[in-house]
Amino acid sequence: MRTDYHPTPTEVVASWIPHDARWHAAARTAAAAGSDELRRYVSGLVHEQRDGDRELADEYDLLSIGAVVEDLGVGGLAAVEWSKVRDALLLPLTKRM
Repeated sequence: MRTDYHPTPTEVVASWIPHDARWHAAARTAAAAGSDELRRYVSGLVHEQRDGDRELADEYDLLSIGAVVEDLGVGGLAAVEWSKVRDALLLPLTKRM
């Protein structure tokens, strides 16, 4: 099995945020407002350790964010294709309607 594959920053965020129960509702709300709003919300989580107006203080939350930062690699959030992350959040909802 190959172990040298590294996901892109887009894959990291699109795999994480839609499935993390702590933040997916707020992320979907941000995504519904547009890719820029989603980028701001996720940037707040990753760079400022804030969930909107709430500072992240739970050790598990901070460890999770740290793991995401590590997985993002050198490009960080700047290399994320936000429209694809937005689709990952919103398309599952439209298929249920």
